[in-house]
Amino acid sequence: MKRILLLSLVFVFSLCACSKQSRQPPEPTVQPLSSPLTLSAEEDALMLCCEENRALLAVGHRNGAQEGPLYNTDYLLYWNYSDGTTKQFPVSSPAYIISATLDGADVLYVDYEAMEPGLKWSLIRSTDTGKSTLATGQAASYNQVPTLFCLNGQPMYLQSEDTGISVYRVDGSAVSSVLNLTDYTMSDVTVCTNGTQFAFLASTNDDAYWAAFLCNASGILYQKELSQQVTTFAITDEYMACGLGDPETQKFSYETIRISDGKVSTADSAVPLWRLAGSGSSCMYVDDTFAAHILYPDTQQTDPLAINDFATYQNWPTVFCPDGVGGYLVEMDIEDTSTYWHITT
Repeated sequence: MKRILLLSLVFVFSLCACSKQSRQPPEPTVQPLSSPLTLSAEEDALMLCCEENRALLAVGHRNGAQEGPLYNTDYLLYWNYSDGTTKQFPVSSPAYIISATLDGADVLYVDYEAMEPGLKWSLIRSTDTGKSTLATGQAASYNQVPTLFCLNGQPMYLQSEDTGISVYRVDGSAVSSVLNLTDYTMSDVTVCTNGTQFAFLASTNDDAYWAAFLCNASGILYQKELSQQVTTFAITDEYMACGLGDPETQKFSYETIRISDGKVSTADSAVPLWRLAGSGSSCMYVDDTFAAHILYPDTQQTDPLAINDFATYQNWPTVFCPDGVGGYLVEMDIEDTSTYWHITT
């Protein structure tokens, strides 16, 4: 009887061990990509958005600006990074573009120009047959210029004004309001989406810290006031993740909000989180030295990520862009040269 009981316990423990072992995420796969660009010393490129097998980049000339886009956009480059094909979309000149998205074979982008007392922005649809303006507006600064994103395959944009925050749906040439949030403001118009839900940060004058808003096409799912200063945020298939902390105190953490039930969890971090991006079940981010890391919000596991063959640590600017299917397109500026990788998690 004792032998049977002992064997049963061994069997149970082995099952537990296997269960824990199976929860370990697989090692990310890092694939180098041939760059679609050959840039001069005066040119630069910025990855605006990414989908499965394709991405959109803004290519332009540096302008010496201290804030906002650091260069004027000369054209938008559509890039199929699976087969290497590219296509240029012309823009108005000079153009300042910090937001764009793909809509089938078309490109949607928001540009702006200085116009007292602030800026005039325009939402443009660019096609093979030309460009058309879908919406225009005024913004006090570039921090209030609308940001484009896609939800359930439908282009949307988030707009911030002094009186509140609005979300609009873009359907062909028609633009319609789907969400209005009065009395809330944003430090900059940043939105993250997993394709089904989207998230942003906002606050009122009474809030000690920013509040995280987690929404879907029907409206706001959760509104959670964060416990510290925010460094960055992102959304995965199942979580919204926020990097928290103050560089002056050197105390950092991250907070996750589970989409299914709104449960909030917090964990300490040895390094600050910057440029957080989410895709599938993971997040990518860099610390204050641009060293890359991967975070799994489900288990709160964090690991360093070696992107290239040189070393885990790289003091080079890095941008992660979710591909919509659980991976990332990575853009790294190495000695003023844009270099790209695709990461599968």
